[in-house]
Amino acid sequence: MNSGTSSNERICSSSVFFSRGGGGLHQWATYGITGSLWVSLSRTMPRIFVKVEVRPARGSPDKTMGCLASRPHAAARGSVDEKRALLAAWASESRAQPTDTTARLAALRAEMRDAKIDAYIVPTEDAHASEYTAACDARRAYISGFTGSAGTAVVLCDSAHLFADGRYHIQAAQQLDANWTLHKVGQTGVRDWPAWLAHALPRGSRVGVDARLLAYATADELSASLAKSDGALCYVERNLVDAVWKERPAPVLAPAYEHTLKYAGVPATDKLAAVRAWLAEQGGGAYVLSSLDEIAWVLNMRGASVPCNPVFPAYVVVTDDATHLFVDERLVREVRPYLDAVGVTLHAYDAVWAWLAAAHLPCFLHERASAALVDAVGRRRPTILPADSPVAMAKARKNAAEQEGMRQAYLRDGAAWARWAAWLEEAMERGERIDERQAADHFAKIRSQDPLYVTEAYDAISAAGPNAALPHYETPAMHSRVIDTAAPYLNDSGPQYHDGTIDTTRTVHFGKPTFAQRRAYTRVLQGHIQLARARFPVGTTGAQLDMLARQPLFQDGFNYLHGTGHGIGAFLNVHEGPYGFSSSSRGAKVPVALVEGMAVSDEPGFYEEGSYGVRIESVFLVQSLGTYRDFGGAWLGFELLTRVPISTKMVDWSLLTDDEKVWLRDHNALVRRDVLPLVKDDKRAVRWLKRQ
Repeated sequence: MNSGTSSNERICSSSVFFSRGGGGLHQWATYGITGSLWVSLSRTMPRIFVKVEVRPARGSPDKTMGCLASRPHAAARGSVDEKRALLAAWASESRAQPTDTTARLAALRAEMRDAKIDAYIVPTEDAHASEYTAACDARRAYISGFTGSAGTAVVLCDSAHLFADGRYHIQAAQQLDANWTLHKVGQTGVRDWPAWLAHALPRGSRVGVDARLLAYATADELSASLAKSDGALCYVERNLVDAVWKERPAPVLAPAYEHTLKYAGVPATDKLAAVRAWLAEQGGGAYVLSSLDEIAWVLNMRGASVPCNPVFPAYVVVTDDATHLFVDERLVREVRPYLDAVGVTLHAYDAVWAWLAAAHLPCFLHERASAALVDAVGRRRPTILPADSPVAMAKARKNAAEQEGMRQAYLRDGAAWARWAAWLEEAMERGERIDERQAADHFAKIRSQDPLYVTEAYDAISAAGPNAALPHYETPAMHSRVIDTAAPYLNDSGPQYHDGTIDTTRTVHFGKPTFAQRRAYTRVLQGHIQLARARFPVGTTGAQLDMLARQPLFQDGFNYLHGTGHGIGAFLNVHEGPYGFSSSSRGAKVPVALVEGMAVSDEPGFYEEGSYGVRIESVFLVQSLGTYRDFGGAWLGFELLTRVPISTKMVDWSLLTDDEKVWLRDHNALVRRDVLPLVKDDKRAVRWLKRQ
């Protein structure tokens, strides 16, 4: 699954060019760059014109389209006639309209006036800094209409602003209505929201936020910035979005359960003892856990209160002699005997604030802990731990049982992929009309037959044609695009099994790939291979390795606006920190060295706006490797977990080196060897595997 924040990249070059796209054009607003030459395709005729300054269109589809290709290598591969045909297909498609946020914003601004604030921040995260939130915590999506998994809304008295990174520039432009201004973070000259607030607001402005939803580190920096212009960050007593959200969903109270030792590998008592040993080294105190995946990991428990992530809302405080769990009692009724055995003392969920205020202990909190937690502790006593906190790093380094569980999970999921891919390929050959949602649902049905299946690890990205150019495309439940033979099809999906979290992406083509598609696919593949083959000394960070995956794309002037890879949990969150591959995200600014046992994705990509997208993602375990010299001590590399073939149909073999050709053939041979015994009862899957 695509990860990381954006890097800088121009939308379009100053020359006019066309690329061969497949099966329809995406609904884009017309984009413009001063002095650029543009082609607009109306529903009646194409025309060429110079556009000096253009803002994205709002509302229903207009009769023009902006630049469809983002790279000059698509030049001369298509024709105006082809574009006319594609436009006709685009014009006939039904597109969802943005949510009208007028009334919601008016109600929120009334609350802002009552609270005497000039701006209100609406983060994506919940009180635990979660990437994926329960429906009741989807406040930013409610107020803005933008449903992506990252982004921040800032509402002023006379305007509304949404800040999103490169993964969501296109999606946000489609989903926001005319009330909103989109800030495409990562593009040159575009500030992220804290810097924008500090410069855009008049002197003396009061900025409001729910302190539970904002990390203390961010709040502290923002307060300092606002103070320079006599402004102030104000912690509003109640959440103002909740105040106007009349049909806000109720919290999900799915019972939490024990994650058995067979899969957890280490008893919760041992994990808690390790935390206490660390506390003793610091002179004692309290270790405050607020991240839900850390709580689930340290207690060897899982839940179902948050979509896709097997966690439950709670806080944990570990002291020298006790473990305190702050949770809704209804969530843990079935595991009371287990918690008693582990030595856990139960408290009401909301009692954490009073407990911390009264504890009078030195407290250690992660840097993503909320400003409300830090304020409850009191600013004189907390120590803010960095991203690579003791618990975060212990969770990231999978133990032997977790590693073996992930090996088995990825092997079984490889068999499920083979059964599904064989079905889809056969259906396409018969000329059946299969849309993105149908493909995703059929895959989920196959995976759900696994006895260890729990749920999906994230919303599947089932993307055909131009939809694949959206790195975090949300496949609609209805009216999704039909998979065709003119453009690549991308599937990025994975379930949660009791023994592992899956995240796999493959791009395939059911027709005849164009020259441009083959070249883009091959450069992505080369980047994937370069990172997969890496060997590096202990102490190397993901930020240092990120360039390996990008270099082959750079040869053609290609790039992608997301990180190259992210950590993976062991039946936990599909995006796990604090490690990963990125040259632009926070992981590059606060680099964390890779260590043996970490599970990490390798997923370079290429995205041609309005035409197609390519991404290849596999998951690897960091492992110790020997080298000829072992200069400076131990060296590391990667063990492949994913057991899914990489399609060769779009490969331009002339671009591959001999070593890359050997790697690709060996990779697919390994997959066939391991997966064939698991699908021997499915002749269609066997035939499909043998063709790869």
